Amino acid sequence: MDTKSLMNEMGGAFAVTWLVFGATLWTDGAGSAMEMTGLGLATVGGMFAMGIAWMAFNGAHILPPVTWMNIMTSDMSDQDMWMNNGLKLVMQIVGAAVALVLMAEVLEVEGMVDYATAYPDGQDAWAFDAMSVAGLVAAGAVLGHINSKVDNDWAMPIAVMAMAGLVNFESAADMASMVMNDTGDAMAVALPWLLDGAFVGAGAFVGGWIDENL
Repeated sequence: MDTKSLMNEMGGAFAVTWLVFGATLWTDGAGSAMEMTGLGLATVGGMFAMGIAWMAFNGAHILPPVTWMNIMTSDMSDQDMWMNNGLKLVMQIVGAAVALVLMAEVLEVEGMVDYATAYPDGQDAWAFDAMSVAGLVAAGAVLGHINSKVDNDWAMPIAVMAMAGLVNFESAADMASMVMNDTGDAMAVALPWLLDGAFVGAGAFVGGWIDENL
């Protein structure tokens, strides 16, 4: 993978984390009302921002589930494929981390809290749930079919907006936040980043296999 591809991945993750995912702030300290700084992925504004980001950072996946779809529908024995996509996943976290640092500098300090205050009892551990996994696989099948069959730049942003409540597209930003906060609750954050993406990728693989054999 060349340097430009890596920079595109990092730049795309930076832009989407900053403008779409944003940060959640307590307006008057811990326990008070909360407000979001980003557009939100499940909004029309977020959908347009996501589409523009994919156009601007050509070739970038930006979202970990999209990278996993690419992994699971490629030649699994290709070591270069694993290296390239592994670097994409890493650069997504780096780009998100840079965006979080920028937001921490720009936003009012009194509106932000540290990790221990936000999660005094830690985050819930990832737990296997058959129906949730089935939902991720189904979402991957639909997303994979749209990605491979629909020749329109706005198809995937609309699909991502529609599935924002089902698939955690923000897992790279979650990983960046976790790493920057002394890796608190590492397993609770890292497992969804890894396994949710893999289940979505598996769904894309199954959807492609069914389409080819019908």
